[in-house]
Amino acid sequence: MPEQPPAAAVPHLRSEVQRLRVFDLEQVRHQQHGQEWVPHWHGEWSFGAIVRGECRCSVAGRPFVARTGDVVAIAPGVVHTGALSAPQYRGSVLVTMLYVPTAWLLHEGLQAPAHSGVVHMPRLAERARSLAGTAEVQAWLRRVVPALRRSLRAGSSAIEPPLPSAAVRALIERVQVAVAGGETSVAGLAGHCGVSRERVHRVLTQWVGMAPGDYLRAVRLHRARQMLLAGEPAASVAVACGFADQAHFTRWFRRSFGYTPGDLLQAAVRG
Repeated sequence: MPEQPPAAAVPHLRSEVQRLRVFDLEQVRHQQHGQEWVPHWHGEWSFGAIVRGECRCSVAGRPFVARTGDVVAIAPGVVHTGALSAPQYRGSVLVTMLYVPTAWLLHEGLQAPAHSGVVHMPRLAERARSLAGTAEVQAWLRRVVPALRRSLRAGSSAIEPPLPSAAVRALIERVQVAVAGGETSVAGLAGHCGVSRERVHRVLTQWVGMAPGDYLRAVRLHRARQMLLAGEPAASVAVACGFADQAHFTRWFRRSFGYTPGDLLQAAVRG
């Protein structure tokens, strides 16, 4: 039997980020098989189309697989993770994500979906393959947001996290106040909130979906992203946000957002 040639290596394809100068809309194209994200959240609505391949997701603690033709909606502040794969496409994957501020939805007179969720919309997903420029992105959103709102009512495709008790909500609010005030350690969070470290760990893990250390790092990364968009150089941002060095900062930034600080700075300049 003749020897088979070795399989071709799958090239490393960087995620492509584009900032649109309309209410700070952001478009990101993810193309790398095997790319993974650590638990994180966004301050905007996230709308994503699985154009090719699949994404193994966990949103608000609920795991699911979004496949080719699916459109995903993730509400602001909802913790999620993901991992891209393309078992039927020889390593080729394409997921288009749009990050949409509430201000844009209000300007357009659009109501967001009631919940996060995933809906099979093959035609709309395919149209996200080659969105180019502000006009096409906004036209796609004007179609997909109402369609998601109609589909993501209370039902099997909606991801509705359970509601915490009043005491748990109050503790989470105290944690957020402490973090906003500059607290950077789990012990400091516990002291500020007047509870044990174990209580902070239990509440954040169960109701936020992240261990306290991961939550604090995510807050630092969100602060870093805002500093980058304000024009701060990456090296200065890394130091200001408590990362050991720029390489360490870049690694965690990419694992959270899918692209590097340098990619974001270039997108901000191009936008």
